[in-house]
Amino acid sequence: MDNETIWLFIRLVIVLPLVLVLAYFTIKYGLSRNKGFVSGSRHMRVVEYLPLGQKGGLAMVEIGDRYYLVAFQENNISLLKEFEQLPEPLSSPGPDTFGSFRDILNRKLK
Repeated sequence: MDNETIWLFIRLVIVLPLVLVLAYFTIKYGLSRNKGFVSGSRHMRVVEYLPLGQKGGLAMVEIGDRYYLVAFQENNISLLKEFEQLPEPLSSPGPDTFGSFRDILNRKLK
């Protein structure tokens, strides 16, 4: 090996650990400042989320003691309705709501 190759190898051995140490401290202390903003007491949370496509949907968001129904798309967020209290959940229809399949079919065939 010539003199220049040895010098490049020595610089690599010195600089690479220095870059790794700087990256470690940047991730540990530099990025943790952003976590302090959200890690305290939270004043906003997503109560329910309903996707309506790849880039859009509906969300019920609680902010303080109020609830907001928002629609969002790729580049747009719209407030649809504001609620004082959380609306009652929708109940899914049970099997007795519509009757049996045989009853429904008989009614349609008559």
